[in-house]
Amino acid sequence: MCGIAGYWFKGGAPEDARQWLNEGVASLRHRGPDDRGVWFDGGVGLGHTRLSILDLSPLGHQPMVSRDGRWVMVYNGEVYNFREIRQELEALGHTFLGSGDSEVILEAFAEWGPGAVRRFVGMFAIALWCRADRKFYLLRDRVGVKPLYYGWNGTALWFGSELKALRAFRHWSPQIERFALADYLRYGYIAEPRSIYQNVFKLLAGHWLELSAQGEMKLERYWSVLDTACNPRQGSEDELAEELKALMIDAYRLRMIADVPVGIFLSGGMDSSSVAAILQRHGGQRVKTFTIGFDDPEFDESPHAERIARHLGTEHTTRILELSEAMRILPKWGELYDEPFGDDAGIPTLLVAQVASESVKVVLSADGGDELFSGYSGYTGMFSQRRKLAAIPQWLRNAAVAALQALPIDEIDFELALRYWPAAVNHRLRRRITVPCARIRDRLQTRTIGEMFDQSLAMWPGDDLGRLLGWDAHPDRSTCDIYPGEDGEKLCLWDLHYYLPGDILTKVDRATMAVSIEGREPLLDHRLVEFAFALPFRFRRGAWGPKHLLRKVLYQYVPREYLDRPKHGFAVPTQNWLRSDMGVLIDRYIEPGLIAAQGLFDPESVRRLLARFRAGDRLVEQKLWLLLAFQMWHARWMSN
Repeated sequence: MCGIAGYWFKGGAPEDARQWLNEGVASLRHRGPDDRGVWFDGGVGLGHTRLSILDLSPLGHQPMVSRDGRWVMVYNGEVYNFREIRQELEALGHTFLGSGDSEVILEAFAEWGPGAVRRFVGMFAIALWCRADRKFYLLRDRVGVKPLYYGWNGTALWFGSELKALRAFRHWSPQIERFALADYLRYGYIAEPRSIYQNVFKLLAGHWLELSAQGEMKLERYWSVLDTACNPRQGSEDELAEELKALMIDAYRLRMIADVPVGIFLSGGMDSSSVAAILQRHGGQRVKTFTIGFDDPEFDESPHAERIARHLGTEHTTRILELSEAMRILPKWGELYDEPFGDDAGIPTLLVAQVASESVKVVLSADGGDELFSGYSGYTGMFSQRRKLAAIPQWLRNAAVAALQALPIDEIDFELALRYWPAAVNHRLRRRITVPCARIRDRLQTRTIGEMFDQSLAMWPGDDLGRLLGWDAHPDRSTCDIYPGEDGEKLCLWDLHYYLPGDILTKVDRATMAVSIEGREPLLDHRLVEFAFALPFRFRRGAWGPKHLLRKVLYQYVPREYLDRPKHGFAVPTQNWLRSDMGVLIDRYIEPGLIAAQGLFDPESVRRLLARFRAGDRLVEQKLWLLLAFQMWHARWMSN
């Protein structure tokens, strides 16, 4: 794992461009503390910081020039099938000096051009310069495991693994992209291809960018899961389960390839248990597993992970996250996530990465199982709501909408009886909640699963967000209705393309790279992704509920009673923390005078939000956290 940065200037680089690149590379040192390098050719500059994982010798140094001298590359990631590709290339006459993957993939480009990327099994973000035809390329892995940002103004392109590297190039002035800000406040992250800055983008997963010598840019998609999703796999349930098992064993074992120690994040859930179980049995060595718990038993799942670890016989480490440790992490939030980011699970993810870094240099995370095998519990609620709404006659829904529009109030108070989990708590609570009339109207007017999904995801609903921002901030991106298949298929595809790279993979990449270890994603081997989305949906969410076929495989390794419990997710007690010591951050970053001076948010909307929070309204806590996370980012990157 590494960090990359660089530039392309039409007609030659500015005088200071080399200094800018050196500063950009230096800003990524945490991604690669073992080595660094830069390379220049007229209007092109490439930079690299190296975290040595394969071939620890100087032969893995980058930027790297191909043996024929035509191609120059910087590369972040791992291509796990490089040995097979190397054998193909050797048969074609290529020779190699080192034993790692970087040299192999560069020679693959020299042999097959950018289309060589279709042969790769792995995760990667690559910048490639062809000296012969003066073409520049950026390439990103199929699912978006590795980040790659680029800026483009018509005459210059500048890129990096993180936005902080792009900030080093001072030929541009960073300005907030307002639709990206609305995306963030609505969903808690900024979905590709947008970034928080105008004229700066995330390269779409499964695409490459090509820039000609004349400055003509084109994007090419080289992979899409939709190419296989429309061709259902045939076979009995038992046959498909065995095929899935064989794919999982191969994909997981490939992620163990390294010249340094490897470990696994273990939460005790289905996905991480599958990685630990299969590698403990088939990996050829005792695996190391790592878990984070909380001192609040309502959120602590570490006992479940420890039970799984004992059953499997892994070398296990648990660390309990206390508020004092979270308070040490939060002041670094804007630096860690150099784009507004609202997933508070980034706090424990950083801590578990720190724990792992004490004994390993590579860690396997088990993200993607919910997207591949329809695991999110929210899907079930939406299916149920959609059925209930369909049972209400349209005339009655229209009448209810008209009545709500006629009410002289914006909100309605309800008293609900809530059944509430986790395992340590199992009782009923009565709670008064306030629901905006607009949200009820929107729900009554939904016609498709996509509209319902978008409303369910929105932490700041459209009308509330419009008041906060002072302009119409209704979503302008497509909903999951654009995808083929039944409702459940649409939800999984949307999450695979947006939520997974925008939130989950961003969180894991930044947390692991912050402590200079490599995070790998075995469930996101593209062969597994293709297999899962080609399954009939009943094998993904079937008689055993979510992740039906995955459960069938995992029950061969772990007793069913260890796994059959309500899905918890990586829940974090941030809302409780906001009402205790973390409250000082609210006073510091959401101070009324500061909000007014920024000019981004309506001060009165923020004042009302704070008043409701301080009056004990728990329904505004998520909104307040998103605002706080943004303000911490803004203080770090935009205050000057």
